[in-house]
Amino acid sequence: MKTVGQILSIARNSKNLSISDISIELKISKSIIINLENDNIKNNSDIIFNIGHLRSYLNFLELDTNTIVEKFKDQISFNTIEEKNNITPIVENNFFKIEKFFAASIIFIIFTSFYFLFINQNDNEINFALVPDLPESFEPVVEKANTFNQNLSRSSDINKSDLINNYSAIASTEFDEDVTTVATLKMLNPTWLQLRDESNNIVLSKLMDKDEEFSYELKLNYNITAGNAGNILVLIDGEVRGKIGKYGDILDSFVIYKDFTN
Repeated sequence: MKTVGQILSIARNSKNLSISDISIELKISKSIIINLENDNIKNNSDIIFNIGHLRSYLNFLELDTNTIVEKFKDQISFNTIEEKNNITPIVENNFFKIEKFFAASIIFIIFTSFYFLFINQNDNEINFALVPDLPESFEPVVEKANTFNQNLSRSSDINKSDLINNYSAIASTEFDEDVTTVATLKMLNPTWLQLRDESNNIVLSKLMDKDEEFSYELKLNYNITAGNAGNILVLIDGEVRGKIGKYGDILDSFVIYKDFTN
């Protein structure tokens, strides 16, 4: 029984036509004509176009188009089934399954251990410092401010002026105490600081260096936002009152008043 390709080839030769003649006449590439005559058409995404070319070719050769097209469809379907039957099934080695499972398990254990050791922390409190801890040279000043706060100015055992001078905690600008009350913020370590006035306008916003100071009249009621409150020492009219917070504390809109002690 002749195939579709053989039928086409015999009919073309009987009319003394070459493949080039058919290609020029039907505007079909030579490769498609050759594939049709050699039964080399696959049932793939181009099958619709190839069936269209086959109909044109059959009509040009004056053959029974519908019958041969149906034969062609049966023929490529049979070839597809035959190709599927010839596919050798892939047998997966159970050893490789076990090996993959073992590798995946090891990776899972490593990531889980890393998560619980370094990422998952039960301490939900924000308690991180942006800069190093308070230098030892300032610890006595702060401790004195914390312990004696209200008695610091009255104590006969402690000379307030000497205490401030010894630890370089005097504000950079001298003020007339009779005129106004002045607050001075002294950086014990590099710390980001922002001050806003009562209209929420930014007065200062920068990363302050160690030992850098900023002074302002207390009556301005500036709102202080700081990256690490434990690194900011407060002086009011040159008197050490302590730090505005603990190490790692992040302050937002904090206001210092005249009676501030910490």
